[in-house]
Amino acid sequence: MNRLTIGVMILGLLATVGCSPVESKARDTAAALSGSIVAAQGEYQASCAANGDQQVCQLINQGVAGENALITAIETYCGWTPTLAPPDKTATCVPVNSAQAGLEAAIANATTLTLEIKGAI
Repeated sequence: MNRLTIGVMILGLLATVGCSPVESKARDTAAALSGSIVAAQGEYQASCAANGDQQVCQLINQGVAGENALITAIETYCGWTPTLAPPDKTATCVPVNSAQAGLEAAIANATTLTLEIKGAI
């Protein structure tokens, strides 16, 4: 199971439980970044396959890395152990207050990446 699939499952889990404002913002930001990555990949797949050194290809890769960082920050904030399998559907987010600053930084980074990717497509 790839990281994107796990991320989608985690976002789905967050959507099914009551979320705090930071959890909601993380979910919405992850969805926006994921959407912009998918759109950019669709538009530039052939071009990036031919020449991955293009700036837009590097930006897409940064977006994927930013999405992975956001997913890890969500897992950490919610007290979930990052594993190959996402938490089950009964898992709830139990905020780890010491991880909130890291989650907020990941949200800010993902927001910036979303805007940059959208600007390229």
